[in-house]
Amino acid sequence: MRLILAGFPRLAGCHGLVMAIEQYLLKHQEEISRKWFDLLTSNYSPESVRLFKNESDQFANPVGQTFLAAVDQILGEFLGENRAETLTPMLDRIIRVRAVQNFSPSTALGFVFGLKTIAEEVLAEELAEGEVGMVDLRGFERKVEGLGLLAFDIYVRCRETLFDIKVAEIKNNTRRLLERAQLIIGE
Repeated sequence: MRLILAGFPRLAGCHGLVMAIEQYLLKHQEEISRKWFDLLTSNYSPESVRLFKNESDQFANPVGQTFLAAVDQILGEFLGENRAETLTPMLDRIIRVRAVQNFSPSTALGFVFGLKTIAEEVLAEELAEGEVGMVDLRGFERKVEGLGLLAFDIYVRCRETLFDIKVAEIKNNTRRLLERAQLIIGE
């Protein structure tokens, strides 16, 4: 399944235009990856951001290295084949980390939608010269919105898992307390 179809009908005659903008974006992939990584890490403290950017040891910097690798992989797939089944585990690597942190859902997932602004900034010259049209850009933005919906699904699953774990822990702790108080006879 191509992600462009996830939640949005295909625009008549637009598929070729979306591919054209992707080709332009691929030319700027390194710059886009860097800016997207910067946006993703902008919610962290300056010390954390320095660590994320400067420490290349995966064991000393597991979050930064996970984010860096995942951003590159997501962008490559998103601008290429754009398959939801391939993007899901890539997005999961980032979103799983952000779901356990004290971010609001909009903060945890805002980096996905920031890709629209980054693309517009990176393609400013091509847009000004008419090489890439606004219809092309709007088609790309619809794809980013589909990616955002996929990210939201992943985020919700991660949060549900966290809550299930918390409920199970509370039940186990309550049971142990009651057993200690001899209100329940152990099985």
